[in-house]
Amino acid sequence: MNLEQANASIRIAWKMSLVSILITAMLTLVYASGGSLAMVDWWNWLDIVLMFALTYGVYKKHRASTVTLFAYYVVSKIYFWIFYGVFLGIPIAAIFAYFFFRGIQGVFAYHRLANEYEEDTAVNYSI
Repeated sequence: MNLEQANASIRIAWKMSLVSILITAMLTLVYASGGSLAMVDWWNWLDIVLMFALTYGVYKKHRASTVTLFAYYVVSKIYFWIFYGVFLGIPIAAIFAYFFFRGIQGVFAYHRLANEYEEDTAVNYSI
């Protein structure tokens, strides 16, 4: 993976994360429309905030954020499918997980390539 491909993978990952946040927010508001916002589980709001924080980390090319975003997304989907017994959206979730994984590859490649570039351009001033 070259630097352009790494940056493209990172960009797609954080944009897909924003789409996931938007979908979660819309579903939360639809669920709340049946009652009041107070009836919505607090975890829905925490999920949105956490995803925003991780998305910002991916945008800033933090390795820990990309790995955490992928793991959090996959684990939360599996939890939802197991405990609620609703297996809707598996193909869509797989697409999101794929792009989050590509974001991991992109961030690690970006840092590897950036470090190689710094090592190649470093000037040795030893006497």
